[in-house]
Amino acid sequence: ELSDHDIALLRHFALKNTTEMTEATFEKLRFAFPESNVASYKVTRRRAAFLAKFQPVPYDCCVNSCCCYTGPHADKQKCPFCNADRLDANGNPRRRFTYIPLIPRLRTFYGNLGMIDKLRYRHNFTCEPDYVQDVMDGSHYRTLRSQHVSVEGQTFTHKYFDDEHDIALGLSTDGFAPFKRRKKTC
Repeated sequence: ELSDHDIALLRHFALKNTTEMTEATFEKLRFAFPESNVASYKVTRRRAAFLAKFQPVPYDCCVNSCCCYTGPHADKQKCPFCNADRLDANGNPRRRFTYIPLIPRLRTFYGNLGMIDKLRYRHNFTCEPDYVQDVMDGSHYRTLRSQHVSVEGQTFTHKYFDDEHDIALGLSTDGFAPFKRRKKTC
């Protein structure tokens, strides 16, 4: 159960984000409406993140955007592509990338009544013969729906996307390069 203070804080946060209000304008709200007890944007953002259980994961990456120091590059101190130092003279990462984990985001979606209906779109979707309007009309998706889930040689009793809570995730990386250098793509 949220306190009245937290509800007010989240309303202030929503106002800033849904109206594209600048941080400078948000800071002026405290002076324009002193009776509203508007916290600073820094405090508001941190409290909203805490209430949402928002836990971004920072990763060091090359200052030239060649790679992210994770997986096989996690322990490297120099970029394997351009040889740039990972850390500055003070031992701090020269550049960071912030990743927002998928599972907590999906859990948050299911905690929002308005979003739950949107998440059921796939489950409630009806294919129309000879008409493609969504990925669920595609042959690959329809083939998966008729197959039992199989992981590392073990076949399970349920089929792909049987449950209304199952989420079909797609990834398209054609030409996508998250780093400015763009010599490597994901």
